[in-house]
Amino acid sequence: MSIVKIPKQYLIAEDDDSITVDLPEPALKRLQKDYQKVEQAQGILKDRKEEILSHLSTLRQEWEQ
Repeated sequence: MSIVKIPKQYLIAEDDDSITVDLPEPALKRLQKDYQKVEQAQGILKDRKEEILSHLSTLRQEWEQ
């Protein structure tokens, strides 16, 4: 899930469950492009998970001493 900041001028309606916005085409394309970057970045460090956890464990031990 991504957090998106949208100017209030595009707000059409708001209720307890949702908001409705009218985005201009360039803004929508920019949001889609930014989300694609996030999708590509997901999992970059997935194959290094064990290495990262080991490093964090070492850091915790150093701080506890």
